[in-house]
Amino acid sequence: MKRLIPMVGLGLLAVLAVPAMAADRPARVQQYQPVYSQPRAYNWNGIYAGIHAGGAFDRFEGTAKKSRSEILLGGQLGYNLQMGGLVTGVEADISMNGMGKGAKRTGGASADMRYVSTLKARAGFAFDRFLVYGLGGVAYGSLKASDGLVSKEKSKVGYVVGAGAEYGITDNLSAKLEYNYVSLGKQNFQFANGRTRVGVNEHLVKAGLNYRF
Repeated sequence: MKRLIPMVGLGLLAVLAVPAMAADRPARVQQYQPVYSQPRAYNWNGIYAGIHAGGAFDRFEGTAKKSRSEILLGGQLGYNLQMGGLVTGVEADISMNGMGKGAKRTGGASADMRYVSTLKARAGFAFDRFLVYGLGGVAYGSLKASDGLVSKEKSKVGYVVGAGAEYGITDNLSAKLEYNYVSLGKQNFQFANGRTRVGVNEHLVKAGLNYRF
């Protein structure tokens, strides 16, 4: 019994010493791992306005000169609505022609486009900053015809179809490349030597900048 009491005392001292030794150890510093944040998707929503330049390649019917190539300058105003990767919208633009020269007329009637304006719906898919889309809508343009002595100008409603691609340079500024096919049908022009029926189709290639507000 006398031997048991010292052994129990030593055991109690050992038990009490363990917490004291643990308290003397330096506290472990917790390591924090940075939380991954997914990059914010590019936002195509909203109203935008911009300018464009490019080329107009006209094809005429009922004239001696069948084609004409011109430089065009213009502007556009539109609105985009984005739902996930789908981007839809509407855009109105106007392009001024008459800044180039076609082949010299060899006789008969000649024609020239003065301007063309379009109101079109756009729909496409966005791959973050890169947008591809198709378009279609109404076109309105002014066709000028001449018999060599007298020139007459008439306006005509037609249609436009096409496609394009746009890239977001900054959060507000984007650059686009677009193709439009415009058909304005045929117009009757009365000259001294009789009536001439002139038709026109245009192939428009536009490069432009848009700013979203």
